[in-house]
Amino acid sequence: MKKFIILSLAGCLSLTAAANTPVNDDEKGFVMNEQDLQPLTPTYLDNVYGSSAWGSNWFLSVKGGMSAFIGKPVGHGDFFDRTEPMLNASLGKFFSPYFGARLAYQGLKLKDSNIESRSYQNLHVDLLYNVSSHFRNDYEALPRWDFILYAGTGIIRNSYTHQKPFAMSYGFIGRYRIGGRLHVAAEIGGTTTWRNFDGIGEPNKLGDNLLQASLGLTVDIGKVGFQRVIDPKPYIFQNDILMDYMDKMKEENNKLAQQQKKDAMALSEMRKILEIEGLLEKYNLQVPEDEQLKAHPKNNYSGLNSLRARLRNRNTAAVEEDQFGELETEFGDISNDSVMSPEEYFKVMKDGKIYVGAPVFFFFKLAKDELTEKAQLINLKEVASTIKRFGLHARIVGAADSQTGTAYLNERLSAKRADYIAKLLREQGVPQERITVQYQGGISSYEPTEGNRNTSVMLFFQ
Repeated sequence: MKKFIILSLAGCLSLTAAANTPVNDDEKGFVMNEQDLQPLTPTYLDNVYGSSAWGSNWFLSVKGGMSAFIGKPVGHGDFFDRTEPMLNASLGKFFSPYFGARLAYQGLKLKDSNIESRSYQNLHVDLLYNVSSHFRNDYEALPRWDFILYAGTGIIRNSYTHQKPFAMSYGFIGRYRIGGRLHVAAEIGGTTTWRNFDGIGEPNKLGDNLLQASLGLTVDIGKVGFQRVIDPKPYIFQNDILMDYMDKMKEENNKLAQQQKKDAMALSEMRKILEIEGLLEKYNLQVPEDEQLKAHPKNNYSGLNSLRARLRNRNTAAVEEDQFGELETEFGDISNDSVMSPEEYFKVMKDGKIYVGAPVFFFFKLAKDELTEKAQLINLKEVASTIKRFGLHARIVGAADSQTGTAYLNERLSAKRADYIAKLLREQGVPQERITVQYQGGISSYEPTEGNRNTSVMLFFQ
């Protein structure tokens, strides 16, 4: 029977080891390439840009130059005889890197067919087409050069004849950026209207033209530039791959967890049988308690249970020798070599020279004053009940892990943890005068380091 039990236990242990052995992705039936986990380089949709806000990509332009009137009939003088100074001002906005609109004013003087100087004003609305946007890099937010074609309509007024006929405007603009918002701009264009604009010629027939050339400055207003829209398809594709990988990993982990649970249940049953047979120590199959604590630092509440036993027996004169010896080993303040009678031991506790029972520890999450497990609140309620029932005093000592955070932050964190436990005790009805709070700051007293993120509660009769 014993041989069968040992062989069965060995088989369960081998199953557990096999369950914990890592399995290659190929063996699981799916492959995750390394490139699938690499950050993606953004790619952009062709000719797609983010919408331009109403307050962005406006411009104001002021230029000066010369204009020449050429009409039908041709009249007197040549081209150079008909040139006069001109003012050109406009306000506009680009709605995309390619298209925009402007309201433009041109005016001052012109010489008509009789070489007479006349005042004129030309007001027109133009559509703008930025040809140079087709030749830029994807990442060029503020281009150096712009070449813009325009065409529009408006009215032109002759101050001498008081005529205000319909007119068409057209031409091109060249701009060179000399600063973040400032351009040097040159414009060459023309305006065409009816032949009788200068008072000479047939009405309702196009034929009078005004040619202009100007040079000046353009200033951008509001936010400048356009941002291309990133193509989302590569990110969607990568996300689908990662989600599939996570689903398959979750499925494999669930299978592994179920197998480990079955193995753990089998091992537990086998240990019970071996314990009944008295073979655990013989075959060295017990897991040392200190190794369990290193793997998972948790409060096993043995100090509280020991405290209850002492308090129940503190007024009893007869305490068995072996029971007292077991209690004595839990006190760090009393040497193992010291010999005390039960009456002397309880007298030392009653005098407040040592704490009652072992300290009760509460463990916290990293860099927080939040308990690692809500189940610890059950133990805190029992501590509070014991304090009130037997009239004890509680000394609360907060601590932090010195291997993480600065000394200043650990000092504050240990104080928050101690104050948190003190607050919970007060909420359980423990009077403030029975609570003393101390802060240790960062410590490195326990292994693993997670054990240093604690607050301990020590109970005294005084």
